[in-house]
This record gives sequence, structure tokens and C-alpha cells, in this order.
Amino acid sequence: VFNRVVNLMSKEVIKLNANTIVGIDSRGFIFASAVAYKLKKKLVMIRKKGKLPGKTYVTSYKLEYGSNQLELQKDMINNSDKVVIIDDIFATSGTIKASMKLINKTKAKIKGIVVLLELIFLQGRSKIKQKLISLNKVNT
Repeated sequence: VFNRVVNLMSKEVIKLNANTIVGIDSRGFIFASAVAYKLKKKLVMIRKKGKLPGKTYVTSYKLEYGSNQLELQKDMINNSDKVVIIDDIFATSGTIKASMKLINKTKAKIKGIVVLLELIFLQGRSKIKQKLISLNKVNT
């Protein structure tokens, strides 16, 4: 199943013509790293605050149960990069929106978002304008 998911995500990344794969802390790393390896693309991690070395961009975001902060290392993405964000689950959009905010600080182009599962009943898709590709959807 893992191989199938990586292959499906990889096909979507190829269609989006990206050269940089961004994985979101922490389960997004599992898929993003495998896709980046398979496609020989640059891998960048967005992590919770305090986990990355060097200078970082930081942003706060709200969760269903509070708030948190995410960071992106400043020297990992440049303005000519074409980025695809990969994560496991897309729910209310908070983590994805925070990740997009960090990437936008680099002036890179976000080509799309690829997730394994979208919880469509939470209506997160309505809160983003970016192209979202979900391999599976749950409506209850």
C-alpha cells in the first residue's frame, strides 16, 4: 500500500511540474521523503518550532484544540523553486495554510498540495485557493 501511495503521489507531483517537495511535520515527512527520493527532487521539511537549525521563518496557526508554530529554514527554498506540499491528512486547513504562509515568504511558487486523505466534511478546501489533490476523501 505504501508503494502504491508513493507512486500515486509521485504522478501528481510530475503533473504539477515541481522541483521541490515540502513535507509537513511529522507524518508528511514519510510520504514527502519517499516521493522526493523516487523523483530525485529537493526535499524540504516544515517543522514545529525549535526543531530546525539555522535561521528560520516562523508562523503561528490555530488548531482545533489550541495553537502551534511552524518553521521553515530560510536557506532551503529560493524564489525560483516550484513547490508541492505533501501531507498525510487535510482537515481544517490550518497546517497547510501556515505552511503556505512560510513558503510564500521565500517567493517560491506553490504548484499544489498533495495529501493521502481529505476529511471533506470539515470543509477545509473552502479555506484555501491552492490546487489540492487528495488521493482519498472521507465525508463523515
